[in-house]
Parts: sequence; structure tokens; C-alpha cells
Amino acid sequence: MPEESTGLEAARKQKIHNLKLKTGCLENEELIQELHVSDWSETQRQKLRGAHEKAQELLVAVEVGTKWNLTEAYDLAKLMRVCGLEMSQRELYRPEDKAQFMDVIGVKKVLQDLKQNRNKTRIVSFTQMIDNSIAKVEKVEEELRRSQLDATQLAQVPTRTLKQIEDIMNVTQIQNALASTDDQIKTQLAQLEKVNEIQNVAMHDGEMQVAEEQMWTKVQLQERLIDLIKDKFRLISKCEDENAPFKKIYEVQKQANQETSQMKDAKRRLKQRCETDLKHIHDAIQKADLEDAEAMKRYAAGKEKSERFVKENVEKQEEAWNKIQDLERQLQKLGTERFEEVKRRIEEIDREEKRRVEYAQFLEVASQHKKLLELTVYNCDLAIRCTGLIEEMISEGCASVKARHDKTNQDLATLRIEVHKEHLEYFRMLYLTLGSLIYKKEKRLEEIDRNIRTTHIQLEFCVETFDPNAKKFSDMKKELYKLRVGVEEELAMLKEKQSKSLEEFKESEEALDAAGIEFNHPVDENNEEVLTRRSKMVEYRAHLSKQEEVKIAAEREEIKRAKLLRSSEGAAVPQIQQ
Repeated sequence: MPEESTGLEAARKQKIHNLKLKTGCLENEELIQELHVSDWSETQRQKLRGAHEKAQELLVAVEVGTKWNLTEAYDLAKLMRVCGLEMSQRELYRPEDKAQFMDVIGVKKVLQDLKQNRNKTRIVSFTQMIDNSIAKVEKVEEELRRSQLDATQLAQVPTRTLKQIEDIMNVTQIQNALASTDDQIKTQLAQLEKVNEIQNVAMHDGEMQVAEEQMWTKVQLQERLIDLIKDKFRLISKCEDENAPFKKIYEVQKQANQETSQMKDAKRRLKQRCETDLKHIHDAIQKADLEDAEAMKRYAAGKEKSERFVKENVEKQEEAWNKIQDLERQLQKLGTERFEEVKRRIEEIDREEKRRVEYAQFLEVASQHKKLLELTVYNCDLAIRCTGLIEEMISEGCASVKARHDKTNQDLATLRIEVHKEHLEYFRMLYLTLGSLIYKKEKRLEEIDRNIRTTHIQLEFCVETFDPNAKKFSDMKKELYKLRVGVEEELAMLKEKQSKSLEEFKESEEALDAAGIEFNHPVDENNEEVLTRRSKMVEYRAHLSKQEEVKIAAEREEIKRAKLLRSSEGAAVPQIQQ
């Protein structure tokens, strides 16, 4: 408000000054008119000449001193209306505007923190990507420092990508997670090997009770191996679950690209509108330059014409003074014409000065607005470059995340196949051990059944003859039944363990079949071993039966010889008696 009142006061004073100049010039012209009708004398003629000289000086003073530059003749609203501009000053960047890039510095801080992450070089290295991203963000920051842009929205775009990068760095490393389990498996295998050695020694020495105890120990160790394999599957599944959210990284990249595209399109539209307004202003300035040149040409021609007119007027007055008596009325007429001409010229000077002031103000307003438009175009270009750099950073970050995700999945798949192979080995060991125990327990059960039948027969013989040993055979029969129940329970437990381990192996079996890995199924191997044992037993029994037949045949021959001997002796006795 104080500046506006000061401007109005200065314009008022300038208007008064212009009025004084015009009033002085017109008063002098009125004096000239009065002199035209005064008494004619040489003195009057000299006064008239002096008045003409003074009039020339005053006219020059009017030309030089008339000013209208403090009057608002051209403003921004008129410029926008005349040039058909679209952009208002509210939409344009100003030199005093400050760039807002603290959030971009925050992005750089996040990247620097990621650079300190101990997992950045694991499986797929993020080091190069982080260094490239920091360089790009620093370039964005450098560009923003030379601009008037607000980079708050731009700095929000890579937030999700950086979060995905940080999260995938912190995913559990499966090799480290499985190290403890692998050590336990090695320990169990070593113990299993030691048990096998003890069992083999016991079998060789005929210590069947020790061998059976070692078999039960082997079952426990092999069950523990199966549990450790389950732990490995659980750890792998956990790692896969941690790695799964990064499968949709392309969606994060797609959303970021959409946001950057929207920002780029907005700046391109703003730039296009600014360039359109700049073209309109440029055309308007060219048109104004042409009009100014034409106006100045017209003014110069009018001034030259006026100068000639005044000069001719003076010459004619001189002629009139020479013919004063004959040309008095003509002199008065010329004086009047001069007055009108001077009055017209003063008005022309006034109009010309106003036009010059308006033209100068037009150039100043157009220049200021042109600078704002050019600054806005510069900021739009800079914003597009910065957005492109952020896009490159996001693209590189997403590509690194996807590479690590794919590599992790590939390693997990390979490791899962290896663990399935381990499961096959340990399952084979457990299943064959259980199969051997089941075979031996079934044979033991058959032997107990045979003993029960034998004891029952002996008991019946004793009962038939009131043999006191009947009590012994009765107690033996009860003990055999108790032993049979115990063996049946052990056999049921072993079959249950075998069925459970077979059910747990189905997943590994399907995985190995799907991977195209050929293997002999432990069930088939167990069946082959059972058949092999049975065939050996059949051979042993056949061998024993042959020896028994030979023995029986020998005894029969002995009996025959004894009969023959007795018959021959019987025949010899009567002969002796005779």
C-alpha cells in the first residue's frame, strides 16, 4: 500500500509538470496572437522575433520534458489478454523460489546406510547398484540446487524399491541356517558307523543280544537323521517364504514407472504451455517492434513536417512584415494557424510520449514474464532429467532384487534336491535296518510258535502219563506266550515305524522323480534282501535235510545188518544144540 500511494503521488506530480509545460507553451502562442493584432512597429517586430525564438525553445522543452513513464499504461493482465497467454504467474517458477530437495538427501542417506549392510554382497551383489544409485541421486541433488523445483514427490517414488532392497538383503542365508543341522547329521552318521562296527563284531562273535541292542540304537539314530532332514526342509521352506514377497518386484517397478511417467508428462505439458506462451510473446514483441518503428517513422515525418511548417510560417511572417499593410489579416490568420498547429503538436507530443512509455512498459513486462517462462522451461527440463535418473536408479534396483530373488530360488531348488538325496540315503538306511529287524522278529515269532507247539505236545504227553514234568512244561508254555506277546508288540512297533518313514519319504520320492533322478527304491531293496535271506535259509535247510537223510539211510543199513546178524545167530544155535 505505501509503494502504491507513492507511485500515485509521483504520477500526479508528473501530470502537473506536463500541464505546466503545455500551459506555458500555449500562453506564449496566445501572446503571439495578441502581437499579431497589436500596433505595428519595428519594436513590435523585434519582440515578435524574440517571442518566436522563445517559442522554439519552449517547444523543444516540451519535447524533451514530457514524461508518462510513471503512469501504468501496460500491465501483465493486458499482456496476457493481448498475446493470448495461458500461463499465469502462479503457475510459473520465480527466481526467489527455493528448491526443496531435503527428501532427496534422505534417499541418499538411505542408500549410504544400505551400503553399510553386511549382506549387500551375498549371492547377488548390490554394491555396484548402490554406488550407481548414490551417484545418480547426487547428480539429481546437484541439478536441484540450481533449480526452483520441489522434489518431495520425486523423492517418494523410490521408497518402496529401497525398502525391497533392504528387506532382500536381510533374508536368511540358507547355507548358514543349515550349517548347524549338517553338523548334527555328520555327528549322527559317525555314531551310526560306530554302531555298525559294534553290530558286525557282535554278529561275528555270536552275541545276538548285543547285535539286537545295536539294531535298536541304529533305528534311533536313523530316526534322528530323518528328523534332521525334516528340520532342513523346514529351514528351506522358511527361507522360501522370506524370499517369496520379492517375486512381485516387477509390480513395484511398474508402479514407480507410472509415477515417474505422470511427473514427466506433467512437466512436459507445463513446458509445452510455457513454450507456447514464449512463442506468443516473441511474436507480440516482433509485432510491437514493427509498430514502434512505424510510429517513430510517422512521428519523425510529422515532426519534420511541423519543423518545415514553423520555418515557413516564420518566413511568411517576415514577408508579411514587409507587406504589413497588405497582409495584416493574413498575418492574423497565420498566427491563428500557428496556435492551432502548436496546440495540435503539443497533443501529438503528449500522445507520442504516452505511446513510448506504454511501449517501454510493454517491453519490461514482456521481458519479465519471458524470463519467468524461460526459467520454468529450464526447471521442467531439469525435472525431467532428474526424474529420468530416479527411474534408472529404480530400474537398476529392481533388476538387482529380481536377480537375487531368482538366484536364491535357484540355489534353494538345488539345495532341496540335494536334501531329498540325503533323505533317500538316510531313509534307505532306516528302512533296511527296520526291514532286517522285522524279518528277524518274524522268524523269532515263528520259532516261538514252534516251541509253543512242541511244549504243548510234551505237556499233553505228560498229562497223559501223569508225569510230574507237566508243571515245568506248563510254566514254559506260559513264558513262551509272554515272550510271544512281547515280540508281537516289538514287531507291530517296527512295522509302524517302517510305514511312517515310508509315508514321510513320499514327498522326497515325488521330488526326485520330478527331477528325473533314477534310484532303487529302499522298499524294493528290502524285498530283495528278504528274498535273499529266505533263499539262503532254504539252501541251509536243504543241506541239513540231505545230511539227515544220509544219516537215516546209514542207520537203516545198520539196522538191516543187525537183523541179518541176529537171524544168522538164531540159525546157528539150533545146529549147535543138535
